[in-house]
Amino acid sequence: MIGIVQSYIKKHQLIQQNQTIVAAVSGGPDSLALLHYLNQLKVEMNLRIVAVSVDHGLRGETSLEELRFVEQIATEWALEFIGTSVDVRSYKKKTGAGTQEAARTLRYQFFEQVMKEVGGDVLALGHHGDDQAETMMMQMTRSVRPESIQGMPVSRLFSTGKLIRPFLCLSKGDLLQYCSVHKLAYKSDESNNETDYTRNAFRKHVMPFLKEQNPKLHKHMQLMSERVKDRQLYMESQAEQVLETMEMSNKNEPFVKFSLHTFLTFPLALQRTAFHLILNYLYGYQIEEVSYMHEEILFNLLRGDRPNAELDLPKGLKVIRAYDEVTLTFSRTDRTTFTKLLYIGDTIELPDGSTITAEWSESGRDRGLYEFICDSYHVKLPLIVRTRKPGDRIALKGMNGSKKVKDIFIDQKVPAYKREEWPLVTDSDGQVLWLVGLRKRRECTEDVSGTWLRLIYKK
Repeated sequence: MIGIVQSYIKKHQLIQQNQTIVAAVSGGPDSLALLHYLNQLKVEMNLRIVAVSVDHGLRGETSLEELRFVEQIATEWALEFIGTSVDVRSYKKKTGAGTQEAARTLRYQFFEQVMKEVGGDVLALGHHGDDQAETMMMQMTRSVRPESIQGMPVSRLFSTGKLIRPFLCLSKGDLLQYCSVHKLAYKSDESNNETDYTRNAFRKHVMPFLKEQNPKLHKHMQLMSERVKDRQLYMESQAEQVLETMEMSNKNEPFVKFSLHTFLTFPLALQRTAFHLILNYLYGYQIEEVSYMHEEILFNLLRGDRPNAELDLPKGLKVIRAYDEVTLTFSRTDRTTFTKLLYIGDTIELPDGSTITAEWSESGRDRGLYEFICDSYHVKLPLIVRTRKPGDRIALKGMNGSKKVKDIFIDQKVPAYKREEWPLVTDSDGQVLWLVGLRKRRECTEDVSGTWLRLIYKK
């Protein structure tokens, strides 16, 4: 066993000379074997070993005795010890978290604090290969996304250094044998036998059958975990080229915006990987509530025939498709309707901060989409600037009759979420004169002998 662990540590570069190692010890066989093993390396590698233990306060005097037990072992082995008791029940009431989640959160908060206090280089945990197999089987049960089935990492950044799991190459049986050989008396947590918790149920009912089928299951699952992780790191590096085509805000209200056409030119695997990188960026972490079902619905939205569509994701994240533009945002999308009177010589401000000014002009020259010229004969003042209403129509140059404003929006590919706030100008009789920036009423410049009215729109 020693040789296997040494090779594993060397392969993954888990421990270096002269480091400060914080070892998480519960008093059970796995963590006690870890502390004993690290203590054997102490002199050879000039390591500083700090044993840490947490009483979760869930089993009364029993769990407190385990904390004292770990302290006693550390003292006997001439190792530093830092222990604490945490109130899991109060934390559950405060946050609504489950028992296991609350215990884990408080435990890791303490580990992080100790790492900072002692200048730790490494936080060592006693998870073994059977734990890894359990974790991955649970992940497979909950999800079909490959990136969700990676198991526990061999190492990752943590606090002032990194977190390591040097025993993932071993089975539970290996560690029990190690304890027996070295005559290590450990404590057994009876709560591990309760099947109310999912992991314990897997451990008791699922894993024994799988281990019967393949006694080396823990090795195979660990190798699979490492390969999946390597593959995912490569895919993420390739997916960076997808993200480079996107607009990503780093302001208080983060959003991501991209061209649908450009996005769909990339291979599907990169599209999916980029999607999850986007989620990590927007949420700050990958949340479990975003399932493969959300992913499938999103990709159906992107490939569907509807040019305007929306999708609600957890925590208030919206996906908005507007023709070629796709936006992921937490911003509220409530529409602002408005109606404002506009008199000659005045400037009004619209809800988005843009303005429209009305003035008399000596020139009847049309200066583009954002200016409107009309002879006064064809309008009845005051003018009205408002958002559209059902049934709005405008008479356009070059066509008989009139055309629905709704159809103009569709023809011009105006995103659905912008249509409800788009300004249009009517006279006091309700005739639509100008769909700002898009189309103008045909009669407005037919009588060149009139006095000219000019409207100027500024974003």
